[in-house]
Amino acid sequence: MTNMRESSQKSSEEPQTRIPKRRRGRDRVAVLLEAAAKIFVQKGYDAATMTEIAAEAHSSIGSLYQFFPTKPLLAEALHIDRLERLKAVLQDIAEKSGGRSAADSGEAIFDRLGAFIKEFPEYPVLATRRDVPKDRKMRSRAELKALISAILRRAEPPITDDVVLMSAIVLELLRIAVVAANEPEAASDRRLVRELRLMLRKRLEEAAAKA
Repeated sequence: MTNMRESSQKSSEEPQTRIPKRRRGRDRVAVLLEAAAKIFVQKGYDAATMTEIAAEAHSSIGSLYQFFPTKPLLAEALHIDRLERLKAVLQDIAEKSGGRSAADSGEAIFDRLGAFIKEFPEYPVLATRRDVPKDRKMRSRAELKALISAILRRAEPPITDDVVLMSAIVLELLRIAVVAANEPEAASDRRLVRELRLMLRKRLEEAAAKA
């Protein structure tokens, strides 16, 4: 009876991403992720198929499923990789933000976000998918807010009293910019991002004036 119950539990377990230990396996995963990035941009997340991704990677579908049993797991692995790169961008801004005004730091964040999306156009596709795990989403937002807070605290004058609120506002405006980058009409109209930047500059100047 116990064996039957254990077998049932195992069969109902969620599929997991396989993390390769050898260099060859890690290189293969990197190729699969880049192929997924290309197909997600070309087809959109919902329309993209695992067969197309495998073909783009010059891989068998069996090899793809060996590492990523489902498309959401593949997208999540790629999303996490891109988030780590984005966090590195914000960390770099924080390290170089000493002596810069909060408003100028806000401009720097938007500038670097634009460059980031240009380099990784799949990021808006990944960020706007409907099956992002809620717990990971909350954790990632907290990490990004912490990095933005570090930037604002290093500004001159530093934003301290309203730093939690301001970091949330900055992150929300960045989220809107990312969503807009995934909308063909909004992406072609640069006025939206320009207005977001102006809104952020004004709000950061107001916060800095209270410091």
